[in-house]
Amino acid sequence: MVITEGPTDVRVLSRAFHDKDLVFFPASTRSLALEAAKQLGQWRLGNFACVVDRDFDHEVEVAEREESSIHAYVNADMEAMLAVSKAGMDLLLELGSAEKIEGLGGVKNVIDRLSQILEPITRLRRANVENGWGLAFDQVDLGGKIDRKLMTLKLRPYCAALVDKTDDAPDVSVLVDYASGVRDLNHEPLCPKGSKPYFRGRDFLAVLSVALLGFCGSKRSQSVTPDNLEGALRLAGAYDIRISSWGEDLLEILGVETRML
Repeated sequence: MVITEGPTDVRVLSRAFHDKDLVFFPASTRSLALEAAKQLGQWRLGNFACVVDRDFDHEVEVAEREESSIHAYVNADMEAMLAVSKAGMDLLLELGSAEKIEGLGGVKNVIDRLSQILEPITRLRRANVENGWGLAFDQVDLGGKIDRKLMTLKLRPYCAALVDKTDDAPDVSVLVDYASGVRDLNHEPLCPKGSKPYFRGRDFLAVLSVALLGFCGSKRSQSVTPDNLEGALRLAGAYDIRISSWGEDLLEILGVETRML
């Protein structure tokens, strides 16, 4: 049995392990998934796993100390895990311009370049947790705050947009200081499994969407929206999940045969 946060996880994981006798239960939120795992662990009802996003707080880290069945995705979430896998590289190669990618030093260099744009956003997400600001990240169009020619984040305008969309937000200068590293975080957001850089998958896809319009591709904006890229990444990533060490660890937790057919 596998407890997940939501139906999207079920679709991808059931596709990845279609030949395994697994039963999935979407809990609808991470907190409910972790609570269910804690309860099942106390009841000792057999092999199960709880698959969740690590995100930017310490909720999963604390839960992992109490329940060994919790199996967080590598990096911040599933999309981030896939973005740094072969599936992410394949997506870029399929949708990008081979000539432009080669001119930029290859697919890995392009992904590294895009990931650098996310570093201040990752710091902001962590600072938001530590300070309890409730910043409205989902209400700000990240792609609209990226310079398409230079492929750089317009940091101050991005922070200003967050402040504009958030009640009781701190001054823009405070956000800029945290994002740029002038103000230190209490804890840097890190993946215990060593995946670097650390970021939210949807943030990466927003940056990739912009990059494919000119920096490393020649697509029209309608064809490479973050939503479209997310769906394509999930489809491409099922096999990578299956053969990854993360996938093998999941089957081990479940006590399922890991030999590939």
